[in-house]
Amino acid sequence: MNWLKTMGVILLAGCILSFSIEAHALQLEARYCTITYASNDELREFNHDLYMGRLRYQIKSNGDTIGDEVAAKINFIVEKVMAVLDMFPPDIKFSIIIQPTEKEVQQDFYNIYHVKVEYIAFYSPSKNTVFYSVNNINLRVAAHEIGHVVVEHYFKISPPQRIHELLAQFAEKHVTD
Repeated sequence: MNWLKTMGVILLAGCILSFSIEAHALQLEARYCTITYASNDELREFNHDLYMGRLRYQIKSNGDTIGDEVAAKINFIVEKVMAVLDMFPPDIKFSIIIQPTEKEVQQDFYNIYHVKVEYIAFYSPSKNTVFYSVNNINLRVAAHEIGHVVVEHYFKISPPQRIHELLAQFAEKHVTD
């Protein structure tokens, strides 16, 4: 009987763990990254809010789905940021996690760094992951965080934080050039 009770506890713990992992169970592969999100509605809103303006005419999408469009936008932004910074790191690969609100992004930052912040997005070099919130995404925010990714992958030794930030701000400012 104790064996059955132990198995029940193990199964319950496994279900709880699998539920927390499945909170972001959907994934999308882009050329430079894997994008993780919780629902198709969330991805649709992310896509809508990631408005590309006149740059949309330069984006090459190889499909008809929202996922294809998001992947094409992110690929374009990565390539545009690399061109703006004149930094082309070989084999750049990273992850993006899309959260519903900035509160979840802030919680992710706290979970990684144990510091409370009011960020709407951030890049974690140790996780090689960009965290965005659906309700705050736009082209400039996307370019800024991807600027951090490009800088981190370009240099063998990461530059000081202020230089990192200046380069990300430059990418953000000139992404629409």
